[in-house]
Amino acid sequence: MDTIEKSGKTATSDLDSKNRELAILAALAMHDQRAEDILILDLRELIDYANYFVIGSASSLTRMRGIIRRVEKSLAKHGGKRLNQPDREAAWILADFGDVLVHIFDSQAREFYWLEDLWGDAPRVEWENRIPRKES
Repeated sequence: MDTIEKSGKTATSDLDSKNRELAILAALAMHDQRAEDILILDLRELIDYANYFVIGSASSLTRMRGIIRRVEKSLAKHGGKRLNQPDREAAWILADFGDVLVHIFDSQAREFYWLEDLWGDAPRVEWENRIPRKES
């Protein structure tokens, strides 16, 4: 019984680690495409349908589309599978990668829905330290 519990915890831990890494990769891809106000919320203790929200905003629909394309390519390279076909004409683009949900807002929609306030109890994941430094 202990072996099963331990292996189950290890499997869960490995999955948690992979999901966290996918969330960070999504944030980095968003950063590369100049998304604004990027944050990752850890929702594992609050909800059961997702582990992480990655949230960002952009000043135009064109930029939002570019951001979501970059996120999709980046996560696909690392085994992330998109489970929906996001509406690329909306003020809020949601890409579902299972336990990682990526939200791209235009500025007005971000202020209206303000997910980070709605999910204020969720811890934020530090990801900025993963941004490569530019050589001078």
